[in-house]
Amino acid sequence: MSRGGSQHRIRGLFERALGNEKLRNSVILWRCYITYEINVAGNPSAARRIFFRAIHECPRSKKLWLDGFLKLHTVLTAKELSDLQEVMRDKELNLRTDIYEILLQDEIQL
Repeated sequence: MSRGGSQHRIRGLFERALGNEKLRNSVILWRCYITYEINVAGNPSAARRIFFRAIHECPRSKKLWLDGFLKLHTVLTAKELSDLQEVMRDKELNLRTDIYEILLQDEIQL
């Protein structure tokens, strides 16, 4: 999955894998796809779309929800981040710290 590979082909492989009924609920596969779009393909808007598909398929995965905050905070609006936090709270996916503290911490490190 290096930068030299065909992005279209790699996306096709991810989509084909996620089209499989047994793999559709694979949190690690969704997370890899999101990471690929952000880090390799450099397409945060595609990662955003994939993220929303992922949380629809795997709504109980705290790791996926946190990826939305940590990896997509530059793409998602403050309203979307706030809505995501509220939905997480409703689903009882509790955070140990306030999400805004995490976002502020990321901004300080930049």
